[in-house]
Amino acid sequence: MAQNLEKSILATLVYFDVFDYPLTLVEIQRLMLRLRENNDSVEYTLTEIQKVLDESILLEKAIRFKNGFFYLRGRENVLAERHNRYIFAKRKYDKAMEVVNVLSRIPFVRAIFVCNSLAIQNTTEKSDIDLVIITKRGGVWWARLLSLLYLSLNKLRPGQESTSDKICLSIFLDEDHLNLAELKMGKNDFDFSYWAANFYPIYDAGEYYSQFWQANKNWLKENLPQSQSTIPHSSLTERHKPTVRVVLEIVLLPFSKIVENFQKAKFPNAIKELVNTDTRVVVSDGILKFHVNDRRIEHLEEFIKKYESALSHSR
Repeated sequence: MAQNLEKSILATLVYFDVFDYPLTLVEIQRLMLRLRENNDSVEYTLTEIQKVLDESILLEKAIRFKNGFFYLRGRENVLAERHNRYIFAKRKYDKAMEVVNVLSRIPFVRAIFVCNSLAIQNTTEKSDIDLVIITKRGGVWWARLLSLLYLSLNKLRPGQESTSDKICLSIFLDEDHLNLAELKMGKNDFDFSYWAANFYPIYDAGEYYSQFWQANKNWLKENLPQSQSTIPHSSLTERHKPTVRVVLEIVLLPFSKIVENFQKAKFPNAIKELVNTDTRVVVSDGILKFHVNDRRIEHLEEFIKKYESALSHSR
């Protein structure tokens, strides 16, 4: 068991080193990566993890500890990097709150999650603010059209000239299509597992985040056995219920197909070429996912290279 745990600890630290992100003890526990070679789903306590960190010869050679963070040997620079990115993330989260205050009032929008680097407060100055939008049944196309219209008018979309805090609407899901298991690139798609597990609910008009977690927790725990749902801080969330817009939704819903066809006709060539060829760009009932610049394979290859290097230098 101890050998499995030390390899999982090392793999977890290596994975986040790809993103220059050192981890605390609590983060190691929550973000623990289970390698297929280990084939165990044991949930470890903080005491058990600390014991292995203190006693493992492999980890003693491979990792270092300073100022409350664990990181790979020779990578002390990531400590300052994490601090700097936290400062950028605070500013971007404030911007996200302003935008979500508007987006959350758009017809059919029921929940909005922060994702990618901002969800773990690891943004650079140029990082986009990535959001996931959950909609009422059948409302993804209207929600996308109205959201993009607002962002375009305010020059907040990537590619528009203005501030660096661009809003990227990564994915739209309606309430009947919350399970993302089919969007994985195989069993070792660690990027996708962490991406979904770290969603931060910044707006929730009901129990949509809870429903999302219940729909995805089983496959998430295959790679991240100790992952838990996020409990958002009250000061970092928008909370209001759909009221007048519910009437507007009844009026708009019959025209959903027209809105869908209009948007499909306007897709850039880069999206048209990738639609439903794999899981990067997915356009289907209740799911709109537009990740043209999908770096999952690149990150997996870098993780494997770093992990094998850390193992070889620790023998």
